[in-house]
Amino acid sequence: MTPTVEGVWETKTYVVGGNGTPVDGVLFLTAGRWATLYFVPGEQGPWGSAEAGEYRFEGQRLTFMHRLIFQGGGGRPLQIDQQAAREEECAVVFAGDRLTISFPSGNHLHLERAAA
Repeated sequence: MTPTVEGVWETKTYVVGGNGTPVDGVLFLTAGRWATLYFVPGEQGPWGSAEAGEYRFEGQRLTFMHRLIFQGGGGRPLQIDQQAAREEECAVVFAGDRLTISFPSGNHLHLERAAA
């Protein structure tokens, strides 16, 4: 059976420079569209992000085309962009109901498929 990114994923850990941080959120991938909402703990309180756009999944590559971005909190400035035009081509690795997305920055997001 070929793994698919389609579905609902729970965000678990974001890894930057080998250091993991818990991430409380969700990533929806369906019909070529994606949306995410997540919160990350920080020294000045949690910060959050809501993003959406389109995506392509080809082999082991997942490309996010960002269109909507709403981020801020936790001492970070508010960022609102309704016309974002950034693409992120990411490598993906499946392990059962787990997914790791490796971003061009070198950071990694670990997710688990949400139970039906």
